[in-house]
Amino acid sequence: MFRRVPLIAALLSAFAVAGCASPGVEPTVSERRTVDLPDMNVDKPGLLDPAFAPERLRGVDVCETLRAAGLEQYGTPAAFRQEGFGTCANYMKNHEGKEFTVTLYFDDGLSDPSRHRIGGLPATVRDNGSGSCFASAAYAGADTRLFEEPRGLTIQLATEQSDVCSPAVQMLTDAVDVLRTKPPVNARTSGGLAGFDPCQLADPAVLRDAMAGGTPDASGGRGLYECVWSAENSVVAKVSLKFGAMEDTEVPPNVPPPPPIDLGGAPTSVVVTADPPGCAIEWEHRKGDGGSEFVHVAISNMKRIPMDPCVSAGNLARQVRAKLPAV
Repeated sequence: MFRRVPLIAALLSAFAVAGCASPGVEPTVSERRTVDLPDMNVDKPGLLDPAFAPERLRGVDVCETLRAAGLEQYGTPAAFRQEGFGTCANYMKNHEGKEFTVTLYFDDGLSDPSRHRIGGLPATVRDNGSGSCFASAAYAGADTRLFEEPRGLTIQLATEQSDVCSPAVQMLTDAVDVLRTKPPVNARTSGGLAGFDPCQLADPAVLRDAMAGGTPDASGGRGLYECVWSAENSVVAKVSLKFGAMEDTEVPPNVPPPPPIDLGGAPTSVVVTADPPGCAIEWEHRKGDGGSEFVHVAISNMKRIPMDPCVSAGNLARQVRAKLPAV
């Protein structure tokens, strides 16, 4: 049965285990045993650990990672539910029969992950005081031009038991270890969207045309499953890979309807916005358990320059779809 331990003990345990596992790090022994850890600057862009490279994480099964973290230590697991690319939840019960909801996020924005170490990575632990705790570990530093905060893994735990953060820290420690040593391959990657880098799906020439001739910020990139480009003319383009349910087609009152968009027969929705003028197109790539894999392409005309966002989004969507495998 899971033994509750104080949060500080769990953090120190995770700190020590991670330090011993860090390559090229030599422990020192004196009256108190200490472990040197490599310096990780979370205020600069770049990977902190190659085990969590985006191209690697995109091919990993998030639900199997959560399963491998050993939820049976804490109670009786229920069915694992994928709730997005890189997101899985289990609405289980603990050993006392109380609600014990665990969610693992592969791609989360982190604030100030410098106070702790979990699995050897800079970490933050937040107890919101209402029965839930967020334990997060950063694997990539911040790039202030793009997302202004590090990216990392998060375990969100919601339960009625008194100690919420200790099990959250331990589960995250175990998940980090799984991803480092034996990441479970996503069996649905073949033919699906999970293994694709959204920043590589847009052809540069088509992207430039979709942004009304503007030069897109070449850095792109905002996490594992979304890419955002901004041009000097303030047109913004986005390509996202998603799992779940598509939005319903929506056009604001007094706004002209978008032109017909043919994406080869794929189920499609179009959402038009008036302020700022914009257009988002989604299409289903394939159905999955609990939802659909779908692509989201959007154009926003932030300064209202002469252009039709839906024509631009449609052209970009057709080009992106042509790069994806047929199913």
